[in-house]
Amino acid sequence: MIAPMVVPFDEAGELDGAAFRAEARYLLERGVDGISSGGSTGEGALLSDAELCRCLELIQAENTRRVPVYAGVIRNSTREVIRAGLDAKACGADALLVTPVFYHGATEEGNFQFYRAIGEAVQLPLIIYNVVASNLITPPQVVRICELEWVVGVKQVDPVRLAEIAALSRSGTHIYAACDQMLYGTYTAGACGAFSAMVTIAPELCQSQWQAFQRGDQAEAMAIQRKMVPIVMTYLQAPYPGKVKALVNLQGRSGGLPRHPILPVTDPELLGRMRAALHGAGLTTETEALPFNR
Repeated sequence: MIAPMVVPFDEAGELDGAAFRAEARYLLERGVDGISSGGSTGEGALLSDAELCRCLELIQAENTRRVPVYAGVIRNSTREVIRAGLDAKACGADALLVTPVFYHGATEEGNFQFYRAIGEAVQLPLIIYNVVASNLITPPQVVRICELEWVVGVKQVDPVRLAEIAALSRSGTHIYAACDQMLYGTYTAGACGAFSAMVTIAPELCQSQWQAFQRGDQAEAMAIQRKMVPIVMTYLQAPYPGKVKALVNLQGRSGGLPRHPILPVTDPELLGRMRAALHGAGLTTETEALPFNR
């Protein structure tokens, strides 16, 4: 269970270091198996290389269990990814989570050379983050890229593609589920765990579900799934990082504000559904459903 952290920003749009460390500490104390910053949930496309490095340093300052730390890198050229990846490596990243380029897209061969060049230059384990609508990597293409020396797996959002990748992949390829509304189903299809916003929102619940699945208690795993889906349904609509932060903040945690132009959730109806979903999953009581903890 790998938690992609939210990045708390203050009202000026700057990184709130104290809130970030509090959130990292919260997740690590609840037993996550890994933690990341700079991906979609962490508004990685809005972070400078220096800000990503600062996030990684803050995570490592709290990482007394020495769980793996992943740097999400969302950039639009091979050169920019290599530059950000080398900086992230110097700041404590154990692996990189890299999206394909998204503005112009790329050919199949371009994607292959993209991940090969990054691996050779940065020399850290790479995970393909297969989320970019303008440059989706097909299951056979994922399998080919995962044969590269530094590429160890994929974070897959679409559950059908995940099942196909799992069926085609060689042993040892790590296939992480990011299909938040059906994590349980992806485990049965062959995922090795989750790299999901739900792990950030509800780390203990996600751990409990994964452990139930591993010990063969499918009834318990499915019961937890029923608790989680109403939460997911409150944040699926884009742009979702502000909604994830609202779900974190409603638990009395320190998710902070999103970076403009992503706006905080203010709609009373949506906030009400969020409170109800969190309460139904046992994550809050009515008195704990508080606004952003400053």
